[in-house]
Amino acid sequence: MTVIVILAFLMAFIGELALYTLFIPHLSQQALKPHALDKHLGTVAYVIAYILSLLRAPLGLLPYLVKLFIFFVLRTDYESSRSTYKREVINMLGDLANLSLTIAIFLSLAGVPDISSPAFLFYIPIGAELIRLVAERVPLLFSATWQLFPHHSLARYGLWHKRANGLWKIAVQCFPRYFEYFSLGDTDRASYVLCSLKRRARSDKDALDRLAYIQAFRIVPQYCGLRGGRVRDVASAEVFIHAVWTNDPWLLAGMALRRAPWMFDPRYLRRPFYYMTEANRLATLFVLQHARYSLPYAFFQFGHEIRVARLHFFYGILRRCGLDIEEKVLADGTFQFDQFIYWLDRRFQHDTTSQEHRYLYTDDEVIADVLKRIDAGEAVTIQEVARQYTYPTKYVEEVLWDKIEMAP
Repeated sequence: MTVIVILAFLMAFIGELALYTLFIPHLSQQALKPHALDKHLGTVAYVIAYILSLLRAPLGLLPYLVKLFIFFVLRTDYESSRSTYKREVINMLGDLANLSLTIAIFLSLAGVPDISSPAFLFYIPIGAELIRLVAERVPLLFSATWQLFPHHSLARYGLWHKRANGLWKIAVQCFPRYFEYFSLGDTDRASYVLCSLKRRARSDKDALDRLAYIQAFRIVPQYCGLRGGRVRDVASAEVFIHAVWTNDPWLLAGMALRRAPWMFDPRYLRRPFYYMTEANRLATLFVLQHARYSLPYAFFQFGHEIRVARLHFFYGILRRCGLDIEEKVLADGTFQFDQFIYWLDRRFQHDTTSQEHRYLYTDDEVIADVLKRIDAGEAVTIQEVARQYTYPTKYVEEVLWDKIEMAP
């Protein structure tokens, strides 16, 4: 069994290494032809992740109790949108500690797992958690390690010395995509990946239509946390990234697929909308159904959904029972990442300064507001409407502006 596990990890590592050296996105790639099987497999992957998320739910209880203790007892400000790399390392170590403790408890209560014994049911959550850790954490670890390597310096050095050194000449010939991509600067690499991705999708109308909602990556400082909706400029059609992320072209491709602001277009999702029970599901399905555009990111997304899909179920059940603890996405496109903690905080009035939040505007609200501004003599432009009301400029140009001009 140990040998099988080692071989599986070795094959996964070799596959990842090949994708990051031999098969880096390239401008000369042929267009991917969409296939009905892609959507079917993506949907099946989402359903499997959803079921596994429910099965592993018991393992999330202890970490969440710790989180509640930190927030309510220690009164430490918890804001997951401020996630840092240090916190991610702590989260990973916490995952391993939680799994080890759970296994130890189950072994003491149920004994060694035996598939013929009813006690085997206790180990099903552990199995789901192991799948989650492999699918989510292994690609994340590989990506993080790959990002820290000085690829740019290595590629420039190799290209500079390929004429004088036979080994470098062979390396450049064997890995032309690697040396071409990593010889570029950060900004050029980001543009290169986006251009390659759109060319790859030129025969796939669904993918190409949604990628039309991203025009560029915007590199932001490393200290800026990219979570909680603070990941894009909807009106400018830009997705935020850190400079080091350009070392991982598959991560950039995945971010373009997932974070392009098409979901802020009412033609895809009504406004205002919930993040976890609406937007996250649509974005995850899109990534999984278009997995061929970024296999490493799709694999990670599958594992990530095993961790978070239970929240869709949890929030949905509570809403059906008349208890809506999930806030909709705010007017600026951001949202509270951990809804339950903030609902408890409001319920027990720990935050006495909390105010009612303004959610995303609907078309009717925008039209009424813009007409008032025009009547007051204010000059209103398409770009200003998109920016102020958090719309894709594409939607304002194609739909909303005509509605405003035709309004009585």
